[in-house]
Amino acid sequence: MKNVYIKYSAATLLLITCFMDSSSFGNTFQDTLYKQVNKGAIQFLTVGEELTYEVSWWFIKIGTIRTKVIEVTKHNDDYGIKAAVYIDSYSGLPFVDLHSVFETEMDKNCFSNSFISKTKDGETWWATRYRYDRINNRLFVESGRTNNKNSGEFKIEKIDTVTIQEKTQDGLSLLFFARANVRKGTEVKVPTMINSKKGLTILNFYEKHTDTEIDAVEYPVDVVEFDGQALFKGIFGLTGPFKGWFSNDTAQIPIRAKMSVILGNINIELIKWSRANWKPPKYN
Repeated sequence: MKNVYIKYSAATLLLITCFMDSSSFGNTFQDTLYKQVNKGAIQFLTVGEELTYEVSWWFIKIGTIRTKVIEVTKHNDDYGIKAAVYIDSYSGLPFVDLHSVFETEMDKNCFSNSFISKTKDGETWWATRYRYDRINNRLFVESGRTNNKNSGEFKIEKIDTVTIQEKTQDGLSLLFFARANVRKGTEVKVPTMINSKKGLTILNFYEKHTDTEIDAVEYPVDVVEFDGQALFKGIFGLTGPFKGWFSNDTAQIPIRAKMSVILGNINIELIKWSRANWKPPKYN
């Protein structure tokens, strides 16, 4: 079950993507990010937005990842952002049978305030929830089983306590963090919790304007390219360099991503979208 979680958390990261020590994440960066996200909340955080991606390995289509912005609410000077991702492997594959739901709640800076994942395991769902104790620099990771994937409650079987000195990301909140910062033009180190452990991903936002192709449209898509390093090792040897492409518009939607595993390259590609007045921008 741990391996399953790591594998598709990584796939979600690389929709962006895809782990800032506290010394390199100072107040200047947080202030800059606050202004960008506060302004961009209307621009790229659209309630009801749904994006569907297909994950493939060579010519084998593995499954889909669907993201959804559930709500954006304003609380005094802060925003509350709730989003979810639904992960489903295709039936009939001999090497994977995966069905997961992740939900995150983020602040105005697109940092995780809470997170819960549920992954099907036989007839039940294995759930993991993050509860933050910011005052005491702790994160409680609660794990257990539930029969209802739509319920936020489950029987807790295990609790881990992790010391955190800085704000962190979960695998889904990092997607929105990257969307907010894709035009930043600098390297960013992001602390992220994966499977109860702290990891680090380096994101290189170098503002390269280029084009890419996807099967969903018959023209080259106008995108901003970035890359990075996953400084962790997951299932199938997932580690090292990755590359991603976001739409070159105010929506800053992930269009494609590539990552390397021990068996070769995995491709993640936008195949369907539901967002008012948006389609992949054409490259001229």
